[in-house]
Amino acid sequence: MDAEYRAAVAGMADTYGKALPAVGDWVNGVTAGKAWAGYVISAEPGRIAVECGGAWIVVPESHLARM
Repeated sequence: MDAEYRAAVAGMADTYGKALPAVGDWVNGVTAGKAWAGYVISAEPGRIAVECGGAWIVVPESHLARM
């Protein structure tokens, strides 16, 4: 990537905020001291629904460790 491209991407993130994960993306995190990982089944600002091995959880977007 060139510097101009990286600067444009950084500017968009500042303007529009961090992108939400897409449905089907693998994510993980920690909520209430419990680690979890799974596939996104729905994403909206502030909350992400994740399918974790047959169960699903809804977590705040801020609890995502990695997307």
